[in-house]
Amino acid sequence: MYDTIVFADFDGTITMEDTLVGAIRLFASPEEFQSCSQKLAKGEMTLSQVVRYAFDGAPSSHLPRMLEYVRGVPLRPGFTDFLDEMDRRNIPVVVISGGVRQFVEQTLAPFRDRLLGVHAVDLDVSGPRMRLVSAYDDGNELLKKTDVMALYQYRRSIGIGDSFTDRNMSRAVDAVFARDILAQYLEKLGDLYLPYEDFYDVIRQFPGET
Repeated sequence: MYDTIVFADFDGTITMEDTLVGAIRLFASPEEFQSCSQKLAKGEMTLSQVVRYAFDGAPSSHLPRMLEYVRGVPLRPGFTDFLDEMDRRNIPVVVISGGVRQFVEQTLAPFRDRLLGVHAVDLDVSGPRMRLVSAYDDGNELLKKTDVMALYQYRRSIGIGDSFTDRNMSRAVDAVFARDILAQYLEKLGDLYLPYEDFYDVIRQFPGET
């Protein structure tokens, strides 16, 4: 049982860009991408459907170019200092991503031993065509983050996120740091959140012990 635990998103949270979206843009036509984005915003497609539409059946030969792109995506400033601060406070950090495991693990490799867990969607490229594999796909979220959170025992939870994939997580934690689409979502609901643009903001506003 952990006293306090942090659940952090990856794409657009730890990274400055959403690598899942960026990877899709490498090969999808702008018109297709825009159409899917609009359907997602209107609720006509679920997040799971959009991501599977982009990846399932795509040539596995695309992966090296995707990984090359991901290598160039910078981390959000202050991430290393944030991990230092969590170490100092003895608070474990779990990364839960609705994105591709290969992208997440490549980026977080230098920090892996400092993270309690890393959860993401597996991309099977063993055959000529890609196939997404997720044990936590509920048809809406490709990786249902609250199901992953339930794997851990804790007294208090802090979430950090930025987009559609973090909406359910944000309402299941005791306090949430939010920006961009997630912040707009919580504002519409009238829910409280802690705004951030980098991890120095997170460190500065991190809730004290209760």
